[in-house]
Amino acid sequence: MNSKELGSLGERIACEYLVKKGFDILEKNYRINFGEIDIIAKKQWKLFKNDQTVHFVEVKALISNDKSFPEDRVDFKKQRKLKQLAQIWLQKNKFKENHPYQIDVIGILIDQKSRKAKLHYFQNVVEEKN
Repeated sequence: MNSKELGSLGERIACEYLVKKGFDILEKNYRINFGEIDIIAKKQWKLFKNDQTVHFVEVKALISNDKSFPEDRVDFKKQRKLKQLAQIWLQKNKFKENHPYQIDVIGILIDQKSRKAKLHYFQNVVEEKN
């Protein structure tokens, strides 16, 4: 499995997980020259009426024989870029300037032989620094 196939599989697994947890997927693979956001989602209104937070989700998938955790690959530089991309997306989609949003990370370890995956969901990984 090459890295593109691994990434696609990871994003598909992540989308399925989010939908099962009550999210609506607003967009996948949002790309601009500056970068890409893997998944943009929002909790379903009928289930979570008071939560209007937009979730910008970075997905990292690795084969389980790798010696690291996929979520460790979302370093400070990547987090800062995701925050900037999220703000651009919100502005382009006409959300108010102070609309609640957060950056989440889904790390997926895939066992290539069994094709089973272990998923870890980290919410709100980028905190505001004043």
